[in-house]
Amino acid sequence: MKVEIGNTIIPDAEIKRFIDLQSGLALSMIRVSYEGEAFKELGEAFNKQMLLPLECEILKTNVLVHGSSHDERTKKHEYVFLERAIDVSCGYKLLHTKVVNERAIIVPENVKDAYFEDAEKLRTLPYIRFILKKGIPKDWFEQ
Repeated sequence: MKVEIGNTIIPDAEIKRFIDLQSGLALSMIRVSYEGEAFKELGEAFNKQMLLPLECEILKTNVLVHGSSHDERTKKHEYVFLERAIDVSCGYKLLHTKVVNERAIIVPENVKDAYFEDAEKLRTLPYIRFILKKGIPKDWFEQ
Protein backbone atom coordinates (compact mmCIF):
# COMPACT_ATOMS: atom_id res chain seq x y z
CA MET A 1 0.00 0.00 0.00
CA LYS A 2 1.15 3.57 -0.60
CA VAL A 3 2.61 5.31 2.47
CA GLU A 4 3.60 8.95 2.91
CA ILE A 5 6.06 9.70 5.72
CA GLY A 6 6.99 13.36 5.79
CA ASN A 7 8.04 14.15 2.20
CA THR A 8 8.88 10.50 1.50
CA ILE A 9 6.45 8.44 -0.56
CA ILE A 10 6.76 4.65 -0.55
CA PRO A 11 4.48 3.31 -3.31
CA ASP A 12 4.32 -0.36 -2.28
CA ALA A 13 4.91 -0.99 1.43
CA GLU A 14 3.71 -3.46 4.00
CA ILE A 15 2.45 -1.86 7.22
CA LYS A 16 1.98 -3.54 10.59
CA ARG A 17 0.91 -1.83 13.78
CA PHE A 18 1.94 -3.42 17.09
CA ILE A 19 2.26 -2.68 20.79
CA ASP A 20 5.74 -2.71 22.37
CA LEU A 21 5.82 -3.42 26.12
CA GLN A 22 9.60 -3.52 26.65
CA SER A 23 9.84 -0.10 28.32
CA GLY A 24 7.16 -0.84 30.89
CA LEU A 25 4.64 1.29 28.98
CA ALA A 26 2.42 0.13 26.17
CA LEU A 27 3.89 1.95 23.16
CA SER A 28 2.12 2.07 19.82
CA MET A 29 4.55 1.17 17.06
CA ILE A 30 4.27 0.97 13.27
CA ARG A 31 6.52 -1.22 11.10
CA VAL A 32 6.87 -0.24 7.43
CA SER A 33 8.67 -2.76 5.16
CA TYR A 34 9.41 -2.37 1.46
CA GLU A 35 11.85 -3.20 -1.31
CA GLY A 36 13.76 -0.44 -3.08
CA GLU A 37 16.07 2.33 -2.01
CA ALA A 38 16.62 3.69 1.51
CA PHE A 39 15.38 7.22 2.13
CA LYS A 40 17.81 9.87 3.38
CA GLU A 41 14.99 11.92 4.97
CA LEU A 42 14.05 9.06 7.31
CA GLY A 43 17.67 8.60 8.40
CA GLU A 44 17.97 12.31 9.16
CA ALA A 45 14.66 12.26 11.05
CA PHE A 46 16.00 9.39 13.17
CA ASN A 47 19.18 11.29 14.03
CA LYS A 48 17.34 14.54 14.83
CA GLN A 49 14.38 12.83 16.54
CA MET A 50 12.01 14.72 14.26
CA LEU A 51 8.27 14.22 14.33
CA LEU A 52 6.95 13.22 10.91
CA PRO A 53 3.39 12.85 9.61
CA LEU A 54 2.59 9.30 8.47
CA GLU A 55 -0.39 8.70 6.23
CA CYS A 56 -1.75 5.70 4.34
CA GLU A 57 -5.19 4.35 3.54
CA ILE A 58 -5.63 2.83 7.02
CA LEU A 59 -3.78 5.29 9.26
CA LYS A 60 -3.01 8.97 9.70
CA THR A 61 -0.78 9.95 12.63
CA ASN A 62 2.49 11.58 13.68
CA VAL A 63 5.53 9.40 14.31
CA LEU A 64 9.16 9.36 15.37
CA VAL A 65 11.62 7.03 13.62
CA HIS A 66 12.46 4.48 16.31
CA GLY A 67 14.72 2.17 14.32
CA SER A 68 15.50 0.71 10.93
CA SER A 69 17.14 -2.26 9.23
CA HIS A 70 18.49 -2.49 5.70
CA ASP A 71 19.60 -5.41 3.55
CA GLU A 72 21.54 -3.99 0.62
CA ARG A 73 21.75 -7.36 -1.18
CA THR A 74 17.98 -7.79 -1.44
CA LYS A 75 17.16 -4.06 -1.25
CA LYS A 76 14.74 -4.79 1.63
CA HIS A 77 14.25 -2.00 4.12
CA GLU A 78 12.25 -1.82 7.33
CA TYR A 79 11.53 1.20 9.49
CA VAL A 80 9.92 1.09 12.91
CA PHE A 81 8.05 4.22 13.96
CA LEU A 82 6.86 5.23 17.40
CA GLU A 83 3.56 7.04 17.79
CA ARG A 84 3.64 9.61 20.54
CA ALA A 85 1.18 8.73 23.31
CA ILE A 86 -0.60 12.03 22.76
CA ASP A 87 -1.32 11.09 19.12
CA VAL A 88 -2.69 7.61 19.84
CA SER A 89 -6.43 7.52 20.17
CA CYS A 90 -7.03 5.66 23.41
CA GLY A 91 -9.83 7.48 25.21
CA TYR A 92 -7.44 9.22 27.64
CA LYS A 93 -5.36 12.38 27.70
CA LEU A 94 -2.29 13.36 29.64
CA LEU A 95 -1.95 16.29 32.05
CA HIS A 96 1.71 17.13 32.66
CA THR A 97 2.47 18.14 36.25
CA LYS A 98 5.56 18.82 38.32
CA VAL A 99 4.58 18.20 41.92
CA VAL A 100 7.26 16.45 43.98
CA ASN A 101 7.80 13.14 42.09
CA GLU A 102 4.57 13.32 40.10
CA ARG A 103 5.11 13.98 36.40
CA ALA A 104 1.66 13.46 34.88
CA ILE A 105 -1.95 12.54 35.47
CA ILE A 106 -3.93 10.54 32.87
CA VAL A 107 -7.66 11.26 32.67
CA PRO A 108 -10.49 10.30 30.27
CA GLU A 109 -10.27 12.46 27.14
CA ASN A 110 -13.75 13.92 27.59
CA VAL A 111 -12.85 15.61 30.92
CA LYS A 112 -13.26 19.35 30.41
CA ASP A 113 -9.99 21.24 29.97
CA ALA A 114 -11.06 23.65 32.71
CA TYR A 115 -10.31 20.92 35.28
CA PHE A 116 -6.70 20.82 34.12
CA GLU A 117 -6.22 24.30 35.56
CA ASP A 118 -6.59 22.92 39.07
CA ALA A 119 -4.80 19.57 39.28
CA GLU A 120 -5.48 19.47 43.04
CA LYS A 121 -9.11 18.58 42.31
CA LEU A 122 -7.92 15.63 40.22
CA ARG A 123 -5.64 14.46 43.05
CA THR A 124 -8.63 14.11 45.40
CA LEU A 125 -10.16 11.47 43.12
CA PRO A 126 -9.42 7.74 43.57
CA TYR A 127 -6.69 6.65 41.17
CA ILE A 128 -4.26 3.91 40.28
CA ARG A 129 -0.55 4.77 40.26
CA PHE A 130 1.54 3.57 37.35
CA ILE A 131 5.26 3.75 38.01
CA LEU A 132 7.77 3.09 35.26
CA LYS A 133 10.56 0.59 35.85
CA LYS A 134 13.13 3.35 35.25
CA GLY A 135 11.59 5.33 38.13
CA ILE A 136 12.25 2.57 40.68
CA PRO A 137 15.72 2.33 42.33
CA LYS A 138 17.71 -0.63 40.97
CA ASP A 139 18.35 -2.10 44.42
CA TRP A 140 14.59 -2.59 44.91
CA PHE A 141 14.50 -5.36 42.31
CA GLU A 142 15.06 -9.04 43.06
CA GLN A 143 18.23 -10.52 41.62
